[in-house]
Amino acid sequence: MNSAFKAIHAASVNKAAALTHKQEVTRLYRNSLKLLFSWAVSRDVFIDEATKLRARFDANKGINRDAARSVIVDAKKEFDAYYHPDRYVVAYMPGGSKFMRNPPPPLEAVYPDGNYPEGATTGTNTPVWPDSIPITFRPVEDVTGYVVDYSKKNME
Repeated sequence: MNSAFKAIHAASVNKAAALTHKQEVTRLYRNSLKLLFSWAVSRDVFIDEATKLRARFDANKGINRDAARSVIVDAKKEFDAYYHPDRYVVAYMPGGSKFMRNPPPPLEAVYPDGNYPEGATTGTNTPVWPDSIPITFRPVEDVTGYVVDYSKKNME
């Protein structure tokens, strides 16, 4: 490609904005709680450990920018060290135990000739969000990658 195409491509690609310090710390804390929940044996253990985790975050609240950067780098290394091989997944989300449980058969299998009766694509064949809410209740313009289509057995 010549330089003109490269310049147009560079201008049109949406680059991820750099996270602010607050966003970075918030995401680290939230992901740490999710990771802790994967390792926790019971709710009591989770609450006790979450309190200790919060205290560790609060202890570093007022430090300067340079020290904060090194603390975040160390925290990310510790986060990676405690990675859970079988993390907890909400049951109805992809990877959960209830995801796509007993989905209706694909319309192509039920009606191989392609003549679908009226109403065949309503009810259980209506695409739903991963939390089982029909898309008609929470419509958006572009649902690519977010909607479960039971008739195709995939996430569109």
